[in-house]
Amino acid sequence: MKLPGPTAGLRIGLFGGSFNPAHSGHLHVAQTAMKRLNLDWVWWIVARGNPLKSQHGDFAQRFASARKIAHDPRMIVTDLEAQLGFTYSWQTLSAIAQRAPGADFVWIMGADNMVGFHYWQRWQDIARLMPIAIVARPGVGPGARNAPFARMFELQRLPEVMAPLLPGMAPPAWVYLKGPLDPSSSTAIREGRV
Repeated sequence: MKLPGPTAGLRIGLFGGSFNPAHSGHLHVAQTAMKRLNLDWVWWIVARGNPLKSQHGDFAQRFASARKIAHDPRMIVTDLEAQLGFTYSWQTLSAIAQRAPGADFVWIMGADNMVGFHYWQRWQDIARLMPIAIVARPGVGPGARNAPFARMFELQRLPEVMAPLLPGMAPPAWVYLKGPLDPSSSTAIREGRV
């Protein structure tokens, strides 16, 4: 696996997804995390496939859509998961963390993913591997508060004002970032509702 850039001493957000296709809501999540956590970089990790979905879409097209959307110069779209040949996020994140022990990594996800996070393979291991930043998404408020992840790790949640401290914290640690919402949806785009 070839890492997309330097890591030692840097605060790096890891933002994974199918990106089928990538859209402004994904960019909003990445930019919100970058700004609120004072990240040096955000690496977009385009998933090889999603074990929880039957249709993944063409990898090359999904990768290209992410590169088109992630136009911030401190965001890098990567094929790390494809390089590794992994399918599950915990595998990918473990491999990245092992290869770059000097970085302060944070896993970034939208609140819509947090609601179903407990369906991911070894989701509790992900929470114990690196801090997690959850970015608000439209229509997810109560679902996020009641998600199994939020309940299990309730005592490890940071107040939002402490978000800049998250990258240097020992996991499990997480923060929920509220703010303006972007209603874009990959499903709506694929179904032609946009």
